This record gives sequence, C-alpha cells and structure tokens, in this order.
Amino acid sequence: MRALLLRFIARLTAVLLLLQTGSFAQSSAPKPAEPPPPAEVSVTGLSRTALLALGTSIKEVEGDLKTERERLKGKLPPDEKTKIEAHIKELGEKRDQLQKNLEFVVTGIDTLTLNSPVNDTLDLSVETRELLLPIIQELKQLTASPREVESLRREATMLRQRSALFSEAVQRIEEQIKLENAAVLKPLLTELLDNWQKRLKEAETELAVAEFKLQEMEVKRGGVFGAIRDVTSSFFRQRGRNLILAVCICLAIFGSMRLFWRRLQKLPSLRRKNRPFSLRLAVVAYHTTTVLLSIFAVLMVFYLAGDWVLLGVAMLFLIGIAWTGKQTLPAVYEQLKLLLNLGSVREGERVVYNGLPWEVRTIGVFSELRNPALEGGQIRLPLRDLMHLISRPGDDEAWFPCEEEDWVYLSDGTHGKIVAQSPERVQLVLLGGSRRTYPTGMFLELCPENLAKSFRVRSIFGVDYRHQDICTVEIPTKLAERLERELRSAVGTENVKNVSVELSEAATSALNYTILADFTGNVAHRHSFLQRIIQRICVDACNEHSWTIPFSQITFHQGDPVASGSHA
Repeated sequence: MRALLLRFIARLTAVLLLLQTGSFAQSSAPKPAEPPPPAEVSVTGLSRTALLALGTSIKEVEGDLKTERERLKGKLPPDEKTKIEAHIKELGEKRDQLQKNLEFVVTGIDTLTLNSPVNDTLDLSVETRELLLPIIQELKQLTASPREVESLRREATMLRQRSALFSEAVQRIEEQIKLENAAVLKPLLTELLDNWQKRLKEAETELAVAEFKLQEMEVKRGGVFGAIRDVTSSFFRQRGRNLILAVCICLAIFGSMRLFWRRLQKLPSLRRKNRPFSLRLAVVAYHTTTVLLSIFAVLMVFYLAGDWVLLGVAMLFLIGIAWTGKQTLPAVYEQLKLLLNLGSVREGERVVYNGLPWEVRTIGVFSELRNPALEGGQIRLPLRDLMHLISRPGDDEAWFPCEEEDWVYLSDGTHGKIVAQSPERVQLVLLGGSRRTYPTGMFLELCPENLAKSFRVRSIFGVDYRHQDICTVEIPTKLAERLERELRSAVGTENVKNVSVELSEAATSALNYTILADFTGNVAHRHSFLQRIIQRICVDACNEHSWTIPFSQITFHQGDPVASGSHA
C-alpha cells in the first residue's frame, strides 16, 4: 500500500513539474518571450552580433554628443542651454552604460559588481520590509474587493446621515420663512434655503452614485460564496500550483526517506537491544536529515518558481518556529539525550507508566513499550511523554501479579478466575459464571492475591472455657488430625500441603484457635468451599469429643449497695 502511495505521489509530482515548466517561463518575464535564435547560430556568432550592435550604438551616441556640444557653444537663450545640457548629460550616461555592456560582452564580467562598495551594515528594518513587502502586496490584492465594498458602505452610511441632516435643515428654514414677515429677513432666508437645497441635492446625488457602485460591486462579487470562489480560484490560479507541487515533492521525499528507514530497521544491527552510541547518533542524524530535506525541497520549489510570496511565508513560518523553539531548547536537549539512550529512560529497562510496569523496547520519535503479561500489551509513546519517566533494570521481576486462567482473591472479597487482562481492563469469571470487569488500575489497588501456585486458608474457631485444662495440647492436636484427614479426603491428598491448629487468643467468652491450611493451586477454585468445610469439621470434632462451643454473653456487674447508699 505504501509503495502504491509513493508511486502515485511520484507520478503526480512529475505531471506538475511538466506543467510548472511552462509557468516558470511565463512568470519569469512580464514581456512576451522573443523567438528563439536559429539553431545554426553559435554562441560566438551571437556575441559578435551583440558587439557590432553595441559599437554602432556607441558611435551614434558619440555623434549626438558632438552635435549637442557644438550647439551649446553658440548663442542660445538660457532655457535652451539648460535643455541642451540636460540632454548632453543623458547622452553621456547612455554612452557609459553602452560601454559597460560592451565590456561585459567581451569579458563576461559585470563591472558593476566589481565597483559596488561592500556594505557590511545590516538594517534589520529594511530587510524585514523587503521580505514582507510581497506578502503585504498579495494580501492587499486578495482583500482589495472586500475593502472597496466596505469603503463604499461607510461612504453610503455617511451620505445618508448627511442627507438626513441637510433635509432637516431645509425643513427648518422653510418653516422659518413661513413664519417670518419682515421684509429684511425674507431675502436672506430665501438665499440660505437655496444654498441648503443645493447641498441636499449634491448629497443625494453622491448617495445615489455610492449605492449604485456598491450594488455593482456586490453583483460582480456574487455574494459571499462568489467572493470566496473568486479568492480561492485566484489563489490556486496564481499560487496553488506552486503550493501543491511543493507539498507533493515534500511528501515524496519524506515518504521515501521513511520507507527507506523501515527497510533499514530490518537490519540485525538496528533490531538488537544494546545498540552502540555511534549507531544511535546515526539514527538521529538520519531523522534530522529527513526533516531538513523535506523543508529544503519546499523552499527550492518556491524559489525556482519565483513565487516570493509563498517563499516569504515559508521563511517567516520557519523563523517563527525557530523563535518559539528557543524557549524549548532544554526540552529538545532532554529529548536528544533520550534518543541517544543517555537520559532518564533507557532501552531494555523497566519503567512504570499509568501505574503499570513496561519494558522499554525502543526509544525514538515514538517509543515502543511492551508488557508481555498483558493482552495487547504494546503501546507507542511520544518522546515528550517519556521525558518525565525514570527507568531501572529489572529483568527478573514479574510484569503483572497474575496471568490468564489464574484464580485470584481480591481485598473486596471477590474470588474469581482471570479470563482477560489488558492495559485497560481485567475481567474475572466468578463462581456461577458471572463476569466482573475492573479497570486495570483499580484491579491493582485491590491487592490481588494469586492462588495459582499455592494458597492458605485461615479460619478462627473457639471452644468454651470449661475445657481450659485441655485447651493447649489435646484440643489443637485432635482438631489438626481430624482436619487433615477430612481435608485430604475432600480435595485429595496431593492438594493438601499443611494443616496446623494453634491457640491464638483467650477471648472474653471463648478460647480461640487459629486454623491454617495450605493447599496447592489445583483447588484454588474451591477457596470458599474450603473455608466452610473447615468450620464444619471443627463443629463435628466438638460434637465427637463433647466440647462446648461458646456463644456471645453479656455480663452485668452489680455495684456495691453500701457505696451506692453513701453516694445518695
């Protein structure tokens, strides 16, 4: 699939290059291209023709200079002399330029570059202005129509307000003329009315013209979608071809380098765990070269196309990245140390991420972490997320407290068999067939007890104090013998590893014994059954030997009546 994609990009790039060849010739010169010289004319013939033409021009200019100088010697008016002197100066400059052109044709060296002074000073404002000027001009050209429409709208709004004011003024003057009877004021008010009516008419005329222009502009633009269409088509007609070509070439170079890198990764030297420092440095250099070549390809496309706008935008973008990147230099340095396997996380070591242990397989732009005990236990981690972690050696440590098909006992009392465990979840099947799913982090917080290899069942049983004389030796011995005999009969002799009974506590109402029974992992699924059967065996032993099982008692202590009376 990648090969087909790269082949398609290469073909598209070739087609665009063929199209671009014609556009370079059209955009490089504003004038129509002159017809090519005949194939039989050699370079020497062309230079000789140019020399003859230059020599003829120089002689003609010198003749004109001689004629004008002769005229200047005569008696002429001052204005005429000034014109002749200006003409002589112009002819002298033209002769000097023709002489320099003659030297260039003969020697092939431009004397202007030799005679130009070396300017070591750098004016940052001038350089920035020259860089931004094409971009600003392009933006002005793209936004010329919207800006003109907005200007006409503002003008129309202003003229409407002005017309309203003029109309109000005319109305007030007319009302004043109707109310005024004095012969002295009436002519003045009439003249004033004529002036304001002229202003009103001019404002209404200007408003009509502005509204007409605005309507014409909106019709030409074709509304919002028409303006967007025009801007888009103008951009792709002028810049889009160059941009698409640059993107295709960039993707072709980047994809080719990445595909070649995937081929290199199959080499044994790159697949082994302990790679030398020199090889890691070469890998970093390869990835850096890939990025730089892709950027350089984009800039070269814009440069060869003569598209200074896109070239300027690309340069400004790169300058912005560099300016912003100076604040991230410490982070870049730490990432570089990680890539060279000199940082806080190293390949082949053990790291804890999101509460789970992982083996660091490879460190790169996307690092690979693996946990062999989990289903789907392989993740790709960005290099920036690896910066805050710390790894350590731990080859002999378990990667997870249990495996699939293991029986576990959790601190919340859950007893079940692991049927699925992944970095996101752990699923258990309980007795009876129901399933319970835990997030992996929560599962670990419940401190799972793995019963797969072996486990211990602990139980407490108590007898009455009336058997105090035999509680230390006889009772625990007989209980242990009966427990071991019946447990072996219940689950098999090979699955019972050890049974012990010890007096653990002389409690308030009973002598309590701690029963410890160790089993193999083959009977882990019978964990709850074993707890119950141990209690049953103990009760059967009490019935057989007539041992009394105590019950909870509440004892009331009566106070001293004399003392109570004295208090009263």
